[in-house]
Amino acid sequence: MSHRRKVLQGSASNLVRVLLSMLVSLVLPPFLVSRMAPAEYSAWVLILNLSAYVNLLDFGLQTAIGKFVAEYDASGDHEASHHLVSTSFTILAVAACIASVVMGVLVWSVPRLFHQMPPALVPEVRIALLAIGLSTAIALPFGIFLSTFTGLQQYFFPTVIATVSRVGSAAALIILLLLHGNLVQLALVMAGFNVAGAVTQLLGWRRYLKARVNFSFLLFDRRSAAKLAKYGSVLSVWTVAMFFVSGLDLIVVGHYHYQDTGFYAVANGAANFMLALVSSVFGPLIPAISAIQSGTTPSRIGNLCIKATRYCGLLLCVLGLPLVFGAYPLLSLWVGKRYAAHSALYLQVLVIGNIVRQLAFPYILVVVATGKQHLATIAAVAEACVNIALSIWLVQRIGAVGVALGTLVGAFVSVGVHLLVSVPLTQAAIHMDRSRLLLEGLLRPLLIIVPSLFLYPFWRRLDMLPAQPAILATWVALSALVAWRVVLTGQDRREAEGYLRRLLYWRPSPL
Repeated sequence: MSHRRKVLQGSASNLVRVLLSMLVSLVLPPFLVSRMAPAEYSAWVLILNLSAYVNLLDFGLQTAIGKFVAEYDASGDHEASHHLVSTSFTILAVAACIASVVMGVLVWSVPRLFHQMPPALVPEVRIALLAIGLSTAIALPFGIFLSTFTGLQQYFFPTVIATVSRVGSAAALIILLLLHGNLVQLALVMAGFNVAGAVTQLLGWRRYLKARVNFSFLLFDRRSAAKLAKYGSVLSVWTVAMFFVSGLDLIVVGHYHYQDTGFYAVANGAANFMLALVSSVFGPLIPAISAIQSGTTPSRIGNLCIKATRYCGLLLCVLGLPLVFGAYPLLSLWVGKRYAAHSALYLQVLVIGNIVRQLAFPYILVVVATGKQHLATIAAVAEACVNIALSIWLVQRIGAVGVALGTLVGAFVSVGVHLLVSVPLTQAAIHMDRSRLLLEGLLRPLLIIVPSLFLYPFWRRLDMLPAQPAILATWVALSALVAWRVVLTGQDRREAEGYLRRLLYWRPSPL
């Protein structure tokens, strides 16, 4: 199977998983906001956010497993894969113990972290946070098995697991909400699904991959650990940096403006729909580039990076523009007018900021795939410093929107540092001209925004239709025309037409 076909299959599998996950995410929040008071919903999203911090102790190992397993499988070195996966599990098991202690500290600190939280909620929040946090810690080391599937570019099982987990947990939460369940009961359901998911990942490895990638409990290989440390240490810096970029947003809002936490969470969740789709489409670049790296040239990898950047920019704009111009009507249909009126501005700023930051997403993936992430870390660190400092300063002066503005400014810093510093440093592995990356990869897809600039004078912020239907139809048509004739190159259009023809004339092979 060709590498391009594997990438397309990976993207398709990830896309299916994300679309189903998004369907769940679309259905669940309306139940939550309608069945919970704003203060209780704010507490729930903070519980989930704090529990997710356990994944910071991943140390980049799951990404490393996907990369190295792909390389070892390509070379037939199954013993190295065995040592790598087993050592990773041992390291993450220790990390899970550390995470459990950290969760205990966070549980004890809840009243100080969120001093504006109603005192009556604190006991329930503590129990709920402990349940979800500990279950997330238990599941942490088992994530290596899904990473092994990713490294071997086998996406079906991870897709099924993610889908069943999200759909099942959402259905259980909805039933509990209809039965007037409280925070503790909701948390216990989530904890149960976390533990069940961990066990299922282990069983999936035994059923499908044991013959190709062996695994032993508590095996620790020094050479594998050293390789993981060298690769994962830099990724850990990236992870911590991204924690300051996006992982602290809700906590900052909850600490300084608890009453706006739920509204900000709704906007953040809507913006994450766009990010999830983009990540699912382009995520398979890491194992694909890792597998072909030894047999290709830095110039070809650079060309692939520019092309992927152009596609990513176009996809970001296609997904983001409706969220910016239709923030209020879309949120109204989703969570009601009360939340929409408070969340629309947050959503618009967050979407613009995430579009800017994610323009560099394909480059980051290629950097990680080629093992040169240590040369591009400065951009992540710079963005994190600007984002958190500006967010804390602005939230105290202009409220929760200041946190969103911190995200926006930090995104520009990230892309700028990548262009000025990271790209020149990674030329040996990813050879490409900066001006070509800027013009063809970053700026060309942004031309799709031009029709939207003409829409702006007709835009009405808090109306269900932000402009007249005829104007909206013209906007969609012109945007599609610009995307096809201007953003995409002639080669892009020919490839798209070829894929479309093969799709239209495809017939299943006989059994």
